[in-house]
Amino acid sequence: MRITMGDRKKGQDDGLFKTKGRVSLRALFSGLVVLTFLMTLVITLFASYRSEQQLLEERTLEANFRESERVGHAMNLLFVSISKSLTAFAGEFAEMAVLRVSSQTQEKLRLLYESSGYFTGVFVAGTNGQLIATYDGLPKYSQPERIDPLLLEEALATRRPFQSEPYLDIHGGMAVTVTEPIYTDEGVYLGIVGGTLHLEAPNVLGGLFGENEIDESGSYAYIVDSRGKLVYHPDRGRIGEDVSRNPAVTHLIQGESGQEKLINTEGKMYLVGYTYVPATRWGIVAQTPTSLITAQQLEQMRGTLLVVLGPFLILAASSLFLARRLAAPFVSLADFVVRAADRPQDEAMPSVRRHWNREADLLNGAVMRTVREMKRQNRDLNDFALKDPLTGLLNRRALDEALEKMEGDNRPFAMLLIDIDRFKAVNDRHGHAAGDEVLRAVARTLEETVEARDVCGRYGGEEFVVLLPGRNLPETYEMAERLRLAVAAHENALRIPVTLSIGGAVSPLQSTHVDDLFELADRALYRAKESGRNRVVV
Repeated sequence: MRITMGDRKKGQDDGLFKTKGRVSLRALFSGLVVLTFLMTLVITLFASYRSEQQLLEERTLEANFRESERVGHAMNLLFVSISKSLTAFAGEFAEMAVLRVSSQTQEKLRLLYESSGYFTGVFVAGTNGQLIATYDGLPKYSQPERIDPLLLEEALATRRPFQSEPYLDIHGGMAVTVTEPIYTDEGVYLGIVGGTLHLEAPNVLGGLFGENEIDESGSYAYIVDSRGKLVYHPDRGRIGEDVSRNPAVTHLIQGESGQEKLINTEGKMYLVGYTYVPATRWGIVAQTPTSLITAQQLEQMRGTLLVVLGPFLILAASSLFLARRLAAPFVSLADFVVRAADRPQDEAMPSVRRHWNREADLLNGAVMRTVREMKRQNRDLNDFALKDPLTGLLNRRALDEALEKMEGDNRPFAMLLIDIDRFKAVNDRHGHAAGDEVLRAVARTLEETVEARDVCGRYGGEEFVVLLPGRNLPETYEMAERLRLAVAAHENALRIPVTLSIGGAVSPLQSTHVDDLFELADRALYRAKESGRNRVVV
């Protein structure tokens, strides 16, 4: 059929007319591709955001609950020890038959004060409510001092072991008085022996928390008494404040322990772990603001966008340029993206039909590389949540998970608590940058010295934890010595001499419970420090 110039012009005009006011195939295809990728990006980011939020909140709640349990267990042991000490000395005073002012009475009080190491002052009082003798650590006998008569009367009236509610002492600090009744063998009530504890002293609550400060993220821990008043708090100005309206404190007043997401008395949302302490009827609360989780997730989303943005722009431009020739292949590509969005957590990449068109095939490959990169980024984020950013070792969260697994497997293992001797002096003398370099050098030495099956991590500050699966007591001591000597022999870049104090404990030889094992290792570390540092105690 022959087409004349008029016919051709007419056909072109007809085509223009037919497409005028309608969406062209190129525009439609390009719009669908761009919309598909945008939806994929949003769905992926949203799904990642939700799953990561739940995971981070669960881990933070568990970590805070474990921290409150650790402090609560230690506090319970502390006050049980105090009670036993007072009970023993009550028996000593009962042998005197009559409580009176004497050198013997004063000597017993001195022994009580020095053997416990907890009291700031101890005393003996008779049933008439009068103090017979006191001792506060002075080198010579001190005169009987005045104690709140109402408190003394209450302690005498109970005729049982007594612990006062926390109160403000004359120096403005929180204190508590603990007493034990004195009975003769015949059951005659002679009076009470007791002592006063300043709660913020390093050997009482201060030693349980260490440097308990509100960190940059807003996380901190505090203690409330049985009435819901603050006994211990990083902000000393809040001590004594009534926080009984806090939901976690309400549970503690009722003797309950647990973890939950809640709004505190200041109207802020926190992830809270709390533990009730039977020996004192107090409660430990460890909490982290939800704003920290949100900030971490926003940072993750920014990183994901930076990775995806470049490939997305390339694909969008390619779709605009090749729309007419790649209409059919892009339908297939859209199907692939939808399937990938429906199963973002699948390990295996979904199968995609190869296209005859080279450009479309390359585009499919680019999309799959993008999805793989997003999966890799998710894996990297999970690693980031379990690694200490300064040293590269496992962080506290990962160590807790490893300990939980070892405890659940019921297999023997050993735990080493490692502390860098006089690390604060390094920071004070050389600066925090030098301190960070020392931490990294120690971490590298520990990691190079332990065996492949061992677990090495940084527990916080200058403290490290090494877990030794399948080790008995001699093998644990041998490895601890190897670590100590390796660090002492290593010359770091700043030529700062570094030594370690190491405390160890072995499961199941000493305990099958992780918290008890940690407590034993911590005591061993304390003895290593007290014995002169740079040594191992197991």
